[in-house]
Amino acid sequence: MYNKQIPFFLISISVILGLTLPVLIQDGMFMDGMLYTCVSKNLANGIGSFWFPVFSKYGFGGLQTFHEHPPLVFGLQASFFKMFGNGMYTERIYILCAILVTCYFIIRLWKYTNKGLLAAQIGWLPLLLWISIPVCFWSFANNMHENTMGIFVLVSVLFYLRAVKEDSFLFLIFSGVFIFLATFSKGIPGFFPIVTPFIYWLCLKKINVKQFIFQSFILTLVPVLIYGLLLCFDDAKESLTNYFIKRVVHRIGEDPTVESHFYILGRIFVELLPPFGITTILFLVFRKKLTFQKEKTMLALFFILIGFAGVVPLALTMVQKGFYFIPSLPFFAIGFALLVSEPLSIWSEKVLSGGLKKGVTIFSVLLFCAVIIFSGFNIGKKSRDGEMLNDVQEFGKIIPEFSAVSISEHRWNDWPLQCYLMRYHNISIDPQHPDNEFRIIDKNSADSTVVDYKKVELPTLQFDLYKKKN
Repeated sequence: MYNKQIPFFLISISVILGLTLPVLIQDGMFMDGMLYTCVSKNLANGIGSFWFPVFSKYGFGGLQTFHEHPPLVFGLQASFFKMFGNGMYTERIYILCAILVTCYFIIRLWKYTNKGLLAAQIGWLPLLLWISIPVCFWSFANNMHENTMGIFVLVSVLFYLRAVKEDSFLFLIFSGVFIFLATFSKGIPGFFPIVTPFIYWLCLKKINVKQFIFQSFILTLVPVLIYGLLLCFDDAKESLTNYFIKRVVHRIGEDPTVESHFYILGRIFVELLPPFGITTILFLVFRKKLTFQKEKTMLALFFILIGFAGVVPLALTMVQKGFYFIPSLPFFAIGFALLVSEPLSIWSEKVLSGGLKKGVTIFSVLLFCAVIIFSGFNIGKKSRDGEMLNDVQEFGKIIPEFSAVSISEHRWNDWPLQCYLMRYHNISIDPQHPDNEFRIIDKNSADSTVVDYKKVELPTLQFDLYKKKN
């Protein structure tokens, strides 16, 4: 069914890769993403376990093991390290797979929603609107947990729609299972699809109140029962308790990231400006051919409200970051796309059936090739932290693997430095012992702690390395 639309799909894939691949091909990554990479790599190499993953030998957040998130994504990414080794591109391969799987399920959801309609062919439209959101392509370029969580959320909603349309209790159970997997990836925010039955009832009126209450109950019960089962095992119970009590509750109470509960709402409106702008332009272009059918308009509203269901609960705490709502973005894209899908599907059909087909096809192939070639030119470059990565590479030539190094006290919270040392050389920064064999300080700084050390002459740019005198 998609054969005629291949040129437009290729254009969409080219845009998606163009916004992510040139960054992924380079070294350097946002601290959170590199932190998760280190934990996953350690797990794959026998350092830590699934329930008790490890960042470094000195722990993280006051705990010896890493419990910032539930362990599922670490386990999944660790499997890639087992398959592809510890090279720089392993986490990048995982990210590209997450992008492709997300695209696949956006198309599947779009196709199922528009089943039997000409609009089912233009699954490339929600892809374009989705990737146009800045925080979306930033998140995928930086290995955020939300990328994986978003896949499970998409599948959960897809199974819910199938459960309703095909009157399948089994699909409803599957929807609940994928809600569990979403929460097992990033925690409590993964529960937001449980409101899908309410939104479906509110917008489409194809189920009654008793049905949406029952469906919501099942979608909640399934993950709760799975967690109840897991808590019967000591390791799982301790791990999940550490995550929820010692990290989530602690962070909500003592580690706010914003000054207003409304930050996240303002952020989502800013992030949605590109897809909203594209939709507005398409609306103006095709305004004479648009016919607002109530059912399709309400279906668009259904998806947009699911999107907001993944955003609004984040405002309940003061721990907010823009990438937290990544799993909700495909629903906004699908909702916006539905508003202009009818005339655009007719237009695209005419373009690919007429004289412009050859031109569009050639353009799509050239665009794809240009993205691949441009990305190739970025191999060996650094997207961020260039000086630090240079120094880490030099330190790795001198400091033995699995060593611990001392560091200037004010640099203890320099997480990019810690992450790069762990990622590439398994070197832990030791906050407890200032007299390790090696010590890292800011370049050319006066530091009295190195009086018993001798500087190691290296072509570093940001830091100096000292080795203890014999």
